[in-house]
Amino acid sequence: MAKGARKGAAADSAAAPRVFTRQQVADLAAEGKHVYMFKGGVYDVDPAELMHPGGRQVLEDHRGEDITELFQGGGADGHAHSKGANALLENYCVGRLEGHEAPERADLASLVDESKALLPQVVKLDPQTYIDWVAAPSTGHPVMFPNPLIERMTCTEWYVVPLLWLPIAAYYMWGRGVVAGGLPPILLPVNLVIGVLIWQLIEYSIHRGLFHFDPKTPKGIEWHFMLHGHHHKYPMDFDRLVFPPPIAALVIGMFHALLHALMPLAWASSLLGGGIVGYVLYDTTHWALHSGRAEWLFTHVLKSSHMDHHYVDETVGYGISSTLYDHLFGSFSAHLAKKLR
Repeated sequence: MAKGARKGAAADSAAAPRVFTRQQVADLAAEGKHVYMFKGGVYDVDPAELMHPGGRQVLEDHRGEDITELFQGGGADGHAHSKGANALLENYCVGRLEGHEAPERADLASLVDESKALLPQVVKLDPQTYIDWVAAPSTGHPVMFPNPLIERMTCTEWYVVPLLWLPIAAYYMWGRGVVAGGLPPILLPVNLVIGVLIWQLIEYSIHRGLFHFDPKTPKGIEWHFMLHGHHHKYPMDFDRLVFPPPIAALVIGMFHALLHALMPLAWASSLLGGGIVGYVLYDTTHWALHSGRAEWLFTHVLKSSHMDHHYVDETVGYGISSTLYDHLFGSFSAHLAKKLR
């Protein structure tokens, strides 16, 4: 989908509301459309864009049906969906069922014009309104920065990450750790694992401590939106699922300086290489979690944890490539833990 505001069925329905009969919904489903009825509304969903956490098969099984009970936790396939999931579903509303009044909805979408650059607009919102707006996920892929060059530089394809950073990781582990530093090769696997675990702690700490601060001023909103708010508002914006290389280089550079200040060359370099591998796993896993591809990279628990973070409670599930530190620091989702018992 091209960059810019979403031009889907929901946008069309805002201009020209339509009333559907149940038979018309059934006919659309028979034609292969992923249409559903919910609380008197009719929703035309794009499964590839929606990235349904429950999987594609559930969407297939209930095409053309009234999913109100399932969405609220009833039925064999149902579970109670969050406010975030409800907000996301509203992006696909195309009309209402015959005999049902149009439901009243919070007009958060009108706060920001998605056809224009977002950053200059969001800084004008008061902090609470901004938080409410970010907490209502959208399927759009809008532009963040008014400057086209900066916009392009902050969008990165997922495959850039392993292509760029894995050779650098190999250089640090072998070229500097073993050849220049004299590290016994037998220790490389050990340092690789330790480096990955160190990175996962950094990943967890950055996500929890930096990305989820509470903005109180326009400048705070600006930084919050650039760092992480945009991702929570547009979790399916595939151009912004991984770090741009300059930002990743800044974090890795700080990691490099710390390790080399504390340790001999062999250990610092090999652990840095392991940490870079951990970073690659982090970013590629994050891309896979949101794109629905390469599911071999993650477990069902990891995916559920990250979806809970986005759509149920943003104060849990800070680990991206692992839930290890969420368990250790008490931020593993209680909602998910209860489901796993």
